[in-house]
Amino acid sequence: MALPNIHFQDFPIEFKEINPQDFPLFNVDDKIIIEPNRLGWINEQLQSNIILEEKNTVVVNAAVGQGKTYSIIEIAKRYYFDKKQEYLIFIASPFVSLVEQYFNEISCEQIPENKIYRYEYIGQENSITYIDKKIHIITVNGLLGNPGEDAFINSQAKRKYLNDLARHCKAKNKKVVFIYDEIHDAIHNFKEEFIFNLWKWKEVIHKNFIISATFNEASKIVIEYLAELTDKNIQIIESKRTRIPKNQSALYLHYNPAKYFKNDNEQIVAVVQDALERGKKVDILSYSKNLADEMTNPKNDGVSKELYKYNTRIQNCTSDLNSNQRMGKLEVTNRFSKTDCNVGTNFKTGVSIEKTNHAYIIIMPHRGEGMPFKNLNGIFSNGIISVVQALARQRKRGGEIHIILPPPESFDYLTLPFDDELKLEFAKFYEIIKDHSATKELVKYVPLNTQNEILHKFYEEEYRGNLLNEIEEVKNSERDELVRLIFPEFKLFQLEYGEDYLANNFKFFGKDLSAYITYCAITNQFINCNLKGVTYKPLIIFEENKIQNRLQHFYKMYMDSETYQMTYRDSSDLWFYHEFRNNLFKSYRLKLKVNDERFDTIKEYKNRKFEVQLIGFIQRIIYPNAYFSAMNYTSLRGFRDYEFSRKDYFSFGIVHAERLNLNDYISDEFTTKRIYAFRTLNHYRNKIIQSIQTSSSSTRGDYRYVLATPPRGFVNEQEQARFESMIDYFVTQDRFIRNNIFEFKQRFKPTHTFKQKVKSFYTKLIEDFFETENYKKSTPPRRIVKVINSIYELPNFEEVLDFVSPADISFSDEYLNYINYEIVDGKLIHTPL
Repeated sequence: MALPNIHFQDFPIEFKEINPQDFPLFNVDDKIIIEPNRLGWINEQLQSNIILEEKNTVVVNAAVGQGKTYSIIEIAKRYYFDKKQEYLIFIASPFVSLVEQYFNEISCEQIPENKIYRYEYIGQENSITYIDKKIHIITVNGLLGNPGEDAFINSQAKRKYLNDLARHCKAKNKKVVFIYDEIHDAIHNFKEEFIFNLWKWKEVIHKNFIISATFNEASKIVIEYLAELTDKNIQIIESKRTRIPKNQSALYLHYNPAKYFKNDNEQIVAVVQDALERGKKVDILSYSKNLADEMTNPKNDGVSKELYKYNTRIQNCTSDLNSNQRMGKLEVTNRFSKTDCNVGTNFKTGVSIEKTNHAYIIIMPHRGEGMPFKNLNGIFSNGIISVVQALARQRKRGGEIHIILPPPESFDYLTLPFDDELKLEFAKFYEIIKDHSATKELVKYVPLNTQNEILHKFYEEEYRGNLLNEIEEVKNSERDELVRLIFPEFKLFQLEYGEDYLANNFKFFGKDLSAYITYCAITNQFINCNLKGVTYKPLIIFEENKIQNRLQHFYKMYMDSETYQMTYRDSSDLWFYHEFRNNLFKSYRLKLKVNDERFDTIKEYKNRKFEVQLIGFIQRIIYPNAYFSAMNYTSLRGFRDYEFSRKDYFSFGIVHAERLNLNDYISDEFTTKRIYAFRTLNHYRNKIIQSIQTSSSSTRGDYRYVLATPPRGFVNEQEQARFESMIDYFVTQDRFIRNNIFEFKQRFKPTHTFKQKVKSFYTKLIEDFFETENYKKSTPPRRIVKVINSIYELPNFEEVLDFVSPADISFSDEYLNYINYEIVDGKLIHTPL
């Protein structure tokens, strides 16, 4: 498949900007734009724009991979070695794991370890003194006194630590510099009640550095809180987003339509296996802790089996956010290992993967996780920021990034921010890989820098707007002695709920992460990687005589059987069948294993063995307790293959055609023809039954028989048009007959005479509805007849598939084809194929 990103090589990279006008109540200098050097680093230009002596809050908005960590260390060093003023330097990170990383990197830069104090030392029995340390590496939650979910107040040891340092700085006239790294992951700490803990530094604070590659609307509120402590002075330094191809990893997207991602998912196993077989060092970031646990269990097959085949040690990195922030031992077993194979959830941010010959595999949430009113995207629940951060972990050039993700939902191409020629290139690719299920709401492109406007509109019109009368009534009430009742202002709403609202209500901002990833990959939005390959149809292998069991496995793992049945419970059997097969053939590559060396591709309506098993499977799923299903498809070992025959198909059609009221389908010509065809089929079946004669012989005794060839008048002159109409319907319009799933039409070619057609039809009726044997009569006329051993009973219509009633939607021949787009008169339009 041709990749579309070739058309977007110079397309601008969109990112969340921080601008002076965002802070109208503050003193903000003009924004400084810096440009990375030829290697992609910003440190030199960044340092030249930082005035150590100036009291302010410096916002550094720099892209991933531009050396922010190195720059932070350089800033700390400048203050550490400053001769004019003694500074106390805090480096505040979101995670304990980053505390360790900063400690290791700073202590190698001419700064001795005994001058650095780290968060985990607090409260240790053999406590290391902290008053004499110039650099303190701490977590943001520790600095703000956020006790987490397990306590009401920060520990006494932490409170004493912060209070002692604040008093010491005031007494010794030391200035304090705070460096907040990866601020996007620490925003939840900046609650109103915790901000007061920062005011203990008001007299001594000199500078704040707020650093991130992925700012959001909530981070602007954090900037305001912190800048208030530096006399409301703000400096904004923003780096240009510049692609450096030689620094980029190769990005591969693997679209996987499975409703659940499991350890034994074939495509995930194949991606991991391929990387390992090519000698790659592999790390796997999973959206789900449960999935990561499955993949690190050596007793499991699938991904786990492949990982342990090539690695002696697998590091399970599945601590949640709270445990990663909690004070604990210096050595934590679930932290990212620089040497081992890591599988887990806790390294989507803050970790630099610097392994060479490396394949970084990211498993996004599968389609089945999405639910109304609640984002169940695991570690990616915060939306698109988490995606950008996760991709940025890969740092070495020449690496590979593989993303396992569900197909994105349909896109509204008219909202795309480029001309129609580029929209066409985008649509050509997107139409192939997208989820082809019906959707009520298209994905719409929304500019990142309109988020504030979106949030403000929601707040004013719905969140607060719904309660305007009540808010006013409370305001005018006499409540002086009562508990405070003030509706949260917009900025507090923005800080607390803004990101969640965007991620849960806008597909482009997180409700459909696959759509966002696909958009960014096509338009080259990812700085550290470039789209190199795509797989969009996972391979599903079936084996002869085991197709039913494989379909059952597929149904449960890939189709989400419970949701599927619930969704289509009130729909017609034909709709259920078409939706299932459409999903199957549209989303997967199917092969039938004939033997160890031969695998036949299963094409639609081309592999009879598979097609009849598919019909039988739908019969078993919709009517699991029916006698037909139990008799033919179940065994002591589970499910067995039974060849759904033309006899079954005709019998099912007859019982449903006979029960339907033709008056209900007067305006539906196709269904009317179908009902007439099956009723006509039954008419001639009954004719044969009525023609049964009895006889006896000395050898057989009494027996029943019909003629081996159609009797005179079997199709009389008045019935000829009806007969021809029935044959024409089955041969040219019936989807199963015309595609030779059931052998029939070969005997009804246009070159055959009417008499030949009647004879062939008569023979097939006897084959399908009677158990017979040939017998030559002993009495004149001595001719061969068909002895009737039994008449096959028609099934109960309540227990068998109804393929006669119309589907709830129309399935045309083009139903399974891709939508086509082209430029007409300079406009992108949808054109019929």
